Amino acid sequence: MRSPTILIFNLFFVAIHAVQPDFRKEVNIGFSQGFTIGRAYFEPFVEQQFFYGYSGGIVLRYISEPQLGIQFECNYLQKGWREDSKDFGYYERTLEVLDFPVLTHFYIGRKTKARINIELGPYIDYLLKDTEKNRITDTARYNAYYGRPVYRNFGLGYTAGLAFALRTRIGIFELKGDYHHSLTNLFKAGEEEFPYRGSRPQAVIISFRYLVKI
Repeated sequence: MRSPTILIFNLFFVAIHAVQPDFRKEVNIGFSQGFTIGRAYFEPFVEQQFFYGYSGGIVLRYISEPQLGIQFECNYLQKGWREDSKDFGYYERTLEVLDFPVLTHFYIGRKTKARINIELGPYIDYLLKDTEKNRITDTARYNAYYGRPVYRNFGLGYTAGLAFALRTRIGIFELKGDYHHSLTNLFKAGEEEFPYRGSRPQAVIISFRYLVKI
Protein backbone atom coordinates (compact mmCIF):
# COMPACT_ATOMS: atom_id res chain seq x y z
CA MET A 1 0.00 0.00 0.00
CA ARG A 2 1.32 3.42 -0.97
CA SER A 3 2.17 5.82 1.81
CA PRO A 4 0.02 8.96 2.20
CA THR A 5 3.05 11.14 1.38
CA ILE A 6 3.66 9.46 -1.99
CA LEU A 7 -0.06 9.64 -2.79
CA ILE A 8 -0.14 13.38 -2.01
CA PHE A 9 2.89 14.03 -4.26
CA ASN A 10 1.32 12.04 -7.09
CA LEU A 11 -1.93 13.98 -6.81
CA PHE A 12 0.02 17.26 -6.73
CA PHE A 13 1.91 16.53 -9.96
CA VAL A 14 -1.22 15.29 -11.71
CA ALA A 15 -2.97 18.53 -10.75
CA ILE A 16 -0.06 20.63 -12.02
CA HIS A 17 -0.06 18.92 -15.42
CA ALA A 18 -3.83 19.11 -15.65
CA VAL A 19 -3.87 22.91 -15.42
CA GLN A 20 -0.85 23.41 -17.75
CA PRO A 21 -1.96 23.97 -21.34
CA ASP A 22 -0.08 22.22 -24.14
CA PHE A 23 3.15 24.05 -24.88
CA ARG A 24 5.10 23.95 -28.13
CA LYS A 25 8.49 25.48 -28.68
CA GLU A 26 8.36 28.30 -31.17
CA VAL A 27 10.70 30.21 -33.50
CA ASN A 28 9.71 33.64 -34.82
CA ILE A 29 11.45 35.84 -37.36
CA GLY A 30 10.52 39.31 -38.54
CA PHE A 31 11.45 42.96 -38.92
CA SER A 32 11.05 46.24 -37.05
CA GLN A 33 10.62 49.85 -38.15
CA GLY A 34 10.50 52.92 -35.93
CA PHE A 35 12.24 55.98 -34.59
CA THR A 36 14.65 56.96 -31.83
CA ILE A 37 14.52 59.75 -29.26
CA GLY A 38 18.06 60.39 -28.14
CA ARG A 39 20.31 62.42 -25.89
CA ALA A 40 23.66 61.91 -24.18
CA TYR A 41 24.67 61.68 -20.54
CA PHE A 42 27.50 64.15 -19.91
CA GLU A 43 29.36 64.67 -16.65
CA PRO A 44 29.50 67.64 -16.04
CA PHE A 45 25.95 68.22 -17.25
CA VAL A 46 25.32 69.66 -20.74
CA GLU A 47 21.99 71.33 -21.58
CA GLN A 48 20.37 69.45 -24.48
CA GLN A 49 17.23 68.94 -26.51
CA PHE A 50 15.97 65.61 -27.82
CA PHE A 51 17.43 64.19 -31.01
CA TYR A 52 15.10 62.30 -33.37
CA GLY A 53 16.35 59.56 -35.69
CA TYR A 54 15.44 56.36 -37.53
CA SER A 55 15.51 52.73 -36.39
CA GLY A 56 15.00 49.48 -38.27
CA GLY A 57 16.18 45.89 -38.15
CA ILE A 58 15.51 42.17 -38.02
CA VAL A 59 14.37 40.04 -35.08
CA LEU A 60 14.88 36.33 -34.34
CA ARG A 61 13.09 34.86 -31.30
CA TYR A 62 13.17 31.37 -29.82
CA ILE A 63 10.58 30.51 -27.16
CA SER A 64 11.94 27.45 -25.39
CA GLU A 65 9.78 27.36 -22.24
CA PRO A 66 6.30 28.53 -21.26
CA GLN A 67 6.47 32.35 -21.04
CA LEU A 68 10.26 32.40 -21.56
CA GLY A 69 12.63 32.64 -24.51
CA ILE A 70 15.66 34.35 -26.01
CA GLN A 71 15.74 37.03 -28.70
CA PHE A 72 18.47 38.18 -31.09
CA GLU A 73 18.31 41.42 -33.03
CA CYS A 74 20.34 43.28 -35.62
CA ASN A 75 19.32 46.94 -35.89
CA TYR A 76 20.38 50.08 -37.69
CA LEU A 77 19.96 53.03 -35.31
CA GLN A 78 20.49 56.76 -35.44
CA LYS A 79 21.45 58.02 -31.99
CA GLY A 80 22.67 61.42 -30.93
CA TRP A 81 21.85 64.69 -29.23
CA ARG A 82 21.10 68.32 -30.02
CA GLU A 83 22.05 71.58 -28.29
CA ASP A 84 19.97 74.66 -29.11
CA SER A 85 20.53 78.30 -28.23
CA LYS A 86 18.25 81.09 -29.39
CA ASP A 87 21.15 83.55 -29.41
CA PHE A 88 24.08 81.41 -30.59
CA GLY A 89 22.70 78.77 -32.97
CA TYR A 90 22.71 74.99 -32.53
CA TYR A 91 24.92 71.92 -32.48
CA GLU A 92 23.77 68.40 -33.48
CA ARG A 93 25.65 65.10 -33.35
CA THR A 94 24.34 62.04 -35.25
CA LEU A 95 25.72 58.56 -34.56
CA GLU A 96 24.72 55.86 -37.04
CA VAL A 97 25.30 52.43 -35.52
CA LEU A 98 24.70 48.73 -36.06
CA ASP A 99 23.18 47.40 -32.85
CA PHE A 100 23.22 43.74 -31.71
CA PRO A 101 21.08 43.04 -28.58
CA VAL A 102 20.80 39.60 -26.98
CA LEU A 103 17.65 39.63 -24.86
CA THR A 104 15.78 37.47 -22.40
CA HIS A 105 12.16 37.38 -23.57
CA PHE A 106 9.29 37.08 -21.07
CA TYR A 107 5.61 37.25 -21.95
CA ILE A 108 2.32 37.53 -20.08
CA GLY A 109 -0.82 36.00 -21.59
CA ARG A 110 -0.64 32.34 -22.59
CA LYS A 111 -4.18 31.58 -23.70
CA THR A 112 -5.06 34.86 -25.37
CA LYS A 113 -4.20 36.44 -28.72
CA ALA A 114 -2.85 39.51 -26.92
CA ARG A 115 0.39 39.37 -24.96
CA ILE A 116 2.61 41.72 -22.99
CA ASN A 117 6.30 41.15 -23.74
CA ILE A 118 9.16 42.14 -21.45
CA GLU A 119 12.69 42.00 -22.87
CA LEU A 120 15.98 42.67 -21.07
CA GLY A 121 19.63 42.21 -21.91
CA PRO A 122 22.97 43.56 -23.10
CA TYR A 123 23.93 44.88 -26.50
CA ILE A 124 27.04 45.72 -28.47
CA ASP A 125 27.10 48.26 -31.25
CA TYR A 126 29.43 49.36 -34.01
CA LEU A 127 29.70 52.96 -35.17
CA LEU A 128 29.16 53.30 -38.92
CA LYS A 129 29.17 57.08 -39.24
CA ASP A 130 29.65 60.10 -37.00
CA THR A 131 28.22 63.41 -38.29
CA GLU A 132 28.32 66.89 -36.77
CA LYS A 133 26.25 69.96 -37.57
CA ASN A 134 27.83 72.95 -35.87
CA ARG A 135 25.94 76.22 -36.24
CA ILE A 136 27.18 77.84 -33.04
CA THR A 137 28.12 81.42 -33.93
CA ASP A 138 30.17 82.26 -30.84
CA THR A 139 33.36 80.17 -30.52
CA ALA A 140 33.56 81.08 -26.84
CA ARG A 141 30.53 78.81 -26.36
CA TYR A 142 32.12 75.77 -27.99
CA ASN A 143 32.15 72.61 -25.90
CA ALA A 144 35.35 70.57 -25.75
CA TYR A 145 33.96 67.68 -27.85
CA TYR A 146 33.08 69.88 -30.86
CA GLY A 147 35.16 68.57 -33.73
CA ARG A 148 36.55 65.72 -31.63
CA PRO A 149 36.17 62.22 -33.12
CA VAL A 150 34.55 59.39 -31.18
CA TYR A 151 37.17 57.50 -29.17
CA ARG A 152 36.22 53.95 -30.25
CA ASN A 153 33.88 52.41 -32.82
CA PHE A 154 32.58 49.63 -30.55
CA GLY A 155 30.22 50.21 -27.65
CA LEU A 156 28.57 48.15 -24.94
CA GLY A 157 25.34 48.79 -23.06
CA TYR A 158 22.06 47.42 -21.82
CA THR A 159 18.49 47.65 -23.04
CA ALA A 160 15.06 47.05 -21.54
CA GLY A 161 11.78 46.98 -23.45
CA LEU A 162 8.04 46.53 -23.12
CA ALA A 163 5.75 45.54 -26.00
CA PHE A 164 2.11 44.88 -26.72
CA ALA A 165 1.75 41.91 -29.10
CA LEU A 166 -1.26 40.69 -31.07
CA ARG A 167 -1.02 37.16 -32.48
CA THR A 168 -3.12 36.53 -35.60
CA ARG A 169 -3.37 33.95 -38.37
CA ILE A 170 -1.19 36.05 -40.66
CA GLY A 171 1.52 36.83 -38.11
CA ILE A 172 2.45 38.62 -34.91
CA PHE A 173 2.06 42.40 -34.71
CA GLU A 174 3.88 44.29 -31.96
CA LEU A 175 4.24 47.85 -30.74
CA LYS A 176 7.35 48.19 -28.60
CA GLY A 177 9.24 50.75 -26.56
CA ASP A 178 12.91 50.22 -25.65
CA TYR A 179 15.37 52.11 -23.48
CA HIS A 180 19.05 51.93 -24.55
CA HIS A 181 21.84 53.06 -22.25
CA SER A 182 25.51 52.86 -23.21
CA LEU A 183 28.11 51.81 -20.65
CA THR A 184 31.03 53.14 -22.72
CA ASN A 185 32.02 56.78 -23.19
CA LEU A 186 32.03 58.39 -26.61
CA PHE A 187 35.11 60.45 -25.80
CA LYS A 188 38.19 59.45 -23.84
CA ALA A 189 38.04 60.85 -20.34
CA GLY A 190 41.03 62.22 -18.46
CA GLU A 191 42.74 63.89 -21.40
CA GLU A 192 44.24 67.34 -20.96
CA GLU A 193 41.77 70.21 -21.49
CA PHE A 194 38.84 67.74 -21.75
CA PRO A 195 36.62 68.17 -18.68
CA TYR A 196 33.99 65.47 -19.36
CA ARG A 197 34.28 62.35 -17.23
CA GLY A 198 31.14 60.84 -18.77
CA SER A 199 29.82 60.96 -22.35
CA ARG A 200 27.41 58.09 -22.86
CA PRO A 201 24.57 58.06 -25.42
CA GLN A 202 21.02 57.18 -24.39
CA ALA A 203 17.96 56.49 -26.54
CA VAL A 204 14.31 55.56 -26.36
CA ILE A 205 13.24 53.49 -29.37
CA ILE A 206 9.61 53.23 -30.48
CA SER A 207 9.05 50.52 -33.09
CA PHE A 208 6.41 48.54 -34.94
CA ARG A 209 7.27 44.87 -35.45
CA TYR A 210 5.93 42.09 -37.60
CA LEU A 211 6.98 38.45 -37.05
CA VAL A 212 5.96 35.06 -38.39
CA LYS A 213 6.43 31.52 -37.11
CA ILE A 214 8.98 29.32 -38.86
